[in-house]
Amino acid sequence: MRAIRPTVLLSATVLMGLPISTGAAQVRVTTSTGEVSIYTEKNLVDHMIIVDSVELEMAELAAKRTQNTAVRDYANMLINEHRGHLESLRKIAAEDDVGRQTSPADTAGAAALRSLTSLAQMAADSGFDKAFIREQMRLHNQEIIALKMFGGAAKDDDLKDEVKRTLPIHERHLARAREVAAQIGVPLDSAGTPGQPTTTSKPPR
Repeated sequence: MRAIRPTVLLSATVLMGLPISTGAAQVRVTTSTGEVSIYTEKNLVDHMIIVDSVELEMAELAAKRTQNTAVRDYANMLINEHRGHLESLRKIAAEDDVGRQTSPADTAGAAALRSLTSLAQMAADSGFDKAFIREQMRLHNQEIIALKMFGGAAKDDDLKDEVKRTLPIHERHLARAREVAAQIGVPLDSAGTPGQPTTTSKPPR
């Protein structure tokens, strides 16, 4: 996997995406600090490949480690669907008129990679299951936002179709993650996103 450089995380609270002209398949990205950069088709392809690659590794880790049937079934669903999606994206990236390029403003992949590293260090217990499902809700919610904001950078017909096909898949994965969260006791806020995990104070040793 390529190295991912942390800079500014793509999220609705940090960035604003706007088309810059009717003829150009690009998106103007404005960070919370007022810096502006251009998000291109190559950036979009790179973003989707990186996030899908880390997402696939997370799901493979969970499928091997979890002892919970619902979590394992969910992880296997992610493996099957993200693996196929990743293959399609790599074929699109290999096209001469598409390609891929890292955006210095995009650290969604870096954030996902940090979560994967954290999960890999956890014991195979219910704490792992809850952390995995919390991350799936966060990651899929973020990807839905990102694709809606930056999907307009696609100009290649195959990539346009892939973005259009991917959005409902992320929405379905998010909905299923929320169902599993309810089964294993992960709290959700009113927006259906993971709340803060409950901590139990322990007496000093």
